[in-house]
Amino acid sequence: FARYGEAAVRACVEARTHYVDIAGEEAWVSRMISDYGAVAEERGVTLCPFGGYDCVPAELGMYLVGEALESMTKGEEGGGGGATKSLGTLELNFRGTKGGFPRGTIETILDSLEGKVPQRKEGDVRFYPKQFRSVAKEALSTSHWLIPRYQMGQFTGPNFMSVINVPVMCRTASTLGYSNNISIHDKSVFGGRPSLMNGYGLLGTQLYIATLFVGGMALALPPVRAYLRRKMKNYGFDGNPSGKVYLDARGVSADETRSALARCVVPGDAGIYATGLLAAGVANALHEAITSSTTTTASSATDGIGMPLAGFHAPVAALHTCRRGLLVDHLKGMGVDISVRVVPEGGVAKELDATTLRSKL
Repeated sequence: FARYGEAAVRACVEARTHYVDIAGEEAWVSRMISDYGAVAEERGVTLCPFGGYDCVPAELGMYLVGEALESMTKGEEGGGGGATKSLGTLELNFRGTKGGFPRGTIETILDSLEGKVPQRKEGDVRFYPKQFRSVAKEALSTSHWLIPRYQMGQFTGPNFMSVINVPVMCRTASTLGYSNNISIHDKSVFGGRPSLMNGYGLLGTQLYIATLFVGGMALALPPVRAYLRRKMKNYGFDGNPSGKVYLDARGVSADETRSALARCVVPGDAGIYATGLLAAGVANALHEAITSSTTTTASSATDGIGMPLAGFHAPVAALHTCRRGLLVDHLKGMGVDISVRVVPEGGVAKELDATTLRSKL
């Protein structure tokens, strides 16, 4: 997208046409926000980057557990929150099967390592509010990459995509009204089902961290990157429809008395099939929102018939002002399995309908 994406953004803003892409390039999206964001908002154009595996599952997981906690706070499913919501800790466990690296993803990684990304300029808009800077810094600290973390019954390692997911979640958290004291742990699961034999995932996690460290050191060498560039000329990954992406999300209230759990299972490998499916679900939801909504007022948005947010927003943030369950309905229609449970203090887990959860800002 840093190479070829700007023309499409400019054309959509000029033509007042809404837009969805599967970009996972924060630097490029930041450049587009600074250059076109204000005009897009003025013209009522919704632009949704991050519409694929980067970063719909992470953003949706945060939204589902956050709003589930709010439903407990207000004593009803779908209840809205106040100025600051109660999500205090967010844990995400990602796992994928039968996946691979699309060529474009590898090219993006190599471009980033070689500094071939848009650079921040004086006066540019911040990608997320500065109040969330400490949140992102903690979530992407050295300990995130080097130290296994035990969460949701198993040891986990660094999620490679957290460098994209975390900034997007910080931006969305601000839009949804979550506190900037939130603690985010975006992790990956390795080694199959946790058991005593594999140290509850510890052995696979340590092996992955070592591999990631060695791979990172190798990519820092120009000859290695030059070799990969040559290999890219004949490389391709067509995706695998029999793969799956699993996300388990857990949110804990700021006072640590309540928790909420969400699970999303997306058909297909992460890079091709799951990304295409998620982007199609986002596009269908956006189309319904702009063709069925009749007003942009805050009161009608609370009633569930508002327009999506204009300007650049990740999908969940853009669509949270629309009808209840809009994005969840369309993702389920594409074959995504989504479930949500809440656990009150000292209580029994209770299943919630994910389509009834929505932010009321």
